[in-house]
This record gives sequence, C-alpha cells and structure tokens, in this order.
Amino acid sequence: MDGVEPVLYPLLRRDLIAQGPRYVVQIGDKVIDYNEDFRLFLATRNPTPFIPPDAVSVVTEVNFTTTRAGLRGQLLALTIQQEKPELETEKTRLLQQEEDKKIQLAQLEESLLETLATAQGNILENRELIDSLNQTKASSALIQDSLLESHRLQASLDQERDAYLPLAESASKMYFVITDLSKINNMYRFSLASFLRLFQRALQAKKEAENTEARIAALEASLKNMVYEYVCRSLFKADQLMFAMHFVKGMYPELFQENDWDVFTGSIVGEMFKKEVREFPSWIDMERHGAVAIFKATFPALYQSLCLSDSDLWLSFSQSSQCEQEIPSSIAKKITPFQQLLLVQAVRPDRLQSAMAAFASQALGKSSFIPFGKLLYLHTCIVV
Repeated sequence: MDGVEPVLYPLLRRDLIAQGPRYVVQIGDKVIDYNEDFRLFLATRNPTPFIPPDAVSVVTEVNFTTTRAGLRGQLLALTIQQEKPELETEKTRLLQQEEDKKIQLAQLEESLLETLATAQGNILENRELIDSLNQTKASSALIQDSLLESHRLQASLDQERDAYLPLAESASKMYFVITDLSKINNMYRFSLASFLRLFQRALQAKKEAENTEARIAALEASLKNMVYEYVCRSLFKADQLMFAMHFVKGMYPELFQENDWDVFTGSIVGEMFKKEVREFPSWIDMERHGAVAIFKATFPALYQSLCLSDSDLWLSFSQSSQCEQEIPSSIAKKITPFQQLLLVQAVRPDRLQSAMAAFASQALGKSSFIPFGKLLYLHTCIVV
C-alpha cells in the first residue's frame, strides 16, 4: 500500500472501547475485539510513501531501502575486513566490552537502589550498608574509567578506518549511478548483492601499493573498471555510450560546470530565441543557428572566448571529418573538455558520438573502457 487508510486511524490511535473485561475497536462499520498483543505492519514498495500529517504521530516509519550513508558504512566494513581485519576484530571486541560495562553499570545502579530501599534503621549507622555503598561507588568509578578508555581506543580505531572512507564513498556513489539506469529501461536493474560481489572481487586484488593512499587509488580504479564492464555487458549496444556519459557525470561531477549538462541533455530549450535576430559566422550551417543561439545565450562569456567569427581560425574544424580533434589549440586551452563537446554538439552534431566517446574515454582514464569501433555506429542516447 502507498498510504495509511483513514479507516485504520481508530486502530492506530488505539481508540479502544471498554465492554466489561474486554476492549473493542471500531473499524469502519464493524466493532472488533482488541488484543493487547496485536501489532500492525504496513509494507510498501514505494520508497517515499505519503503519510498524512494526522497519521505521522501514530505510525513509525522504517525505511529498509538502501541509502548512500548506510551503504557507505557497509562497504567500509567490508573493506576493513579485507584490508585490516585486525581493526575490525578490535572494533567488535571494544563494542562488546562497552556493552558489557554498560550492563554492569546498570546492574550496580539497580543493586544500589534495591539496597537503599530495603535498608532498615538508621542508614548512617548501618556499617554493612555503608561498606556496600562504597564498594558500589568504587566499582562504578572503575567501569566509568573503562568506558572512557574504550571510547578513546574506538576513536583511534575509527581514525585508522576512516583512511579507507574515500573508497567506500566512491563505491557507494557508483552503486547509485548504475541503479539510475532503470529509469531508461526497466530491464536495467542491478541488485545490491551483485554489486557487493564485484566490490569484494576488487578487494581481492594483489596488494602491490606501498601505502594506503596508493592502495585505495588502485582499488578504486579496479572497481570502476569492473563495474563499467559488468554493466556494459548487460546493456543494449545502443545504450552503452549513454551509460558511459552517465557514469562520468555521476562519478566526476567536477568535470561539469553550471548548466553544462542541462544544455547537453536538452533541458534548456530555444523557444525564447525564435524571434531573435541571429547573426552568426557564415561557416556555421544555417540549420545549426538555433542550437548556437542556445549556446550563446546560456554561455555568453564562453561564446565570446571562442572567437567563432574568425573563419580562418575555425577553417580546419569546419571542414575536418574528425572535427572533435581539430579544435584550435589556443581555444582548447581555455575551455573544458566537456565544453568542447558542447561546441561539437552545437555546430557539428554529425561528430557528436565520436566526441562523446572521446570525452568519456578521457574521463574514465583508459581507452579500453570505451569500445570505439562499436560506438561509432551507436544511436545517440542521453540520460535526461
């Protein structure tokens, strides 16, 4: 179910009616006996169910869906178990010890209260009671000292564990990037169990790095490679280039500036520019004037820096069969790789697929990530 039905409110609020020795509750037009041991669990597949304001106070919402923070903690634990198993063992031992100490402390407090409640006569003259109180106080102080030491050791262990946090954070981000593929095609669903198997396989790689930072970098690169290849094998060929761009966008958001992705995916449209008088260089095809107008209006400073009016500068670009490789060097130094892709999209869309493949390959770090020979024939598919 996707919400809380009003007919259940009397039951949730426990609007009970006493009838002799028993209680009843009215649900709809029926009066039903109520048992104190009754519990009601409502389940839904909707990760964000709507709970009316008047029902929020009478229900407890428990979200069992995978969250980025929860997955990060789980992946960090798996990493520590593989890389530094002694840290995880010590962490577990300290947590168990802390819980035992807390139980002992609660038992001492309960014993103290019971002793005081059952004491007879003048408490100040009861030597046995005073000795018992002093012993309880000393034991409580020792337990408190043990808890403080346990907290100190846990903080030290957490600091060592946190060295592997970047890997867990990157892996968690990676999982949510691939789960977004179900929005493109309902068949593209990847379970958490399969991702965890890939993660553990990556952790089993040989330890050739000399320090933790290098080891984390090697593990992250290996995991990205494995996840990318695993997912690509599961996609239709027409969607592989789309996934490459989506993967880069999710894993390297720093490569994209404001409005870059919106222009690329067509979220920014050019209806407002239809009546505008356009004056563009003659070497730009008239059919591309609308796209160039959007580019100019969205990135005015960038457009000015391109010097598109200099026909000689852009002659090679306009005539080349591989224009994505012929952007003038003086211009390429001033703009980002993705802005170069946007330029190709606006002016030479016939080379957009090749430009996308080159950009994704450069961002992911290895040309083997992108099968260029196959991608040249793919349809252009973009995540919107």
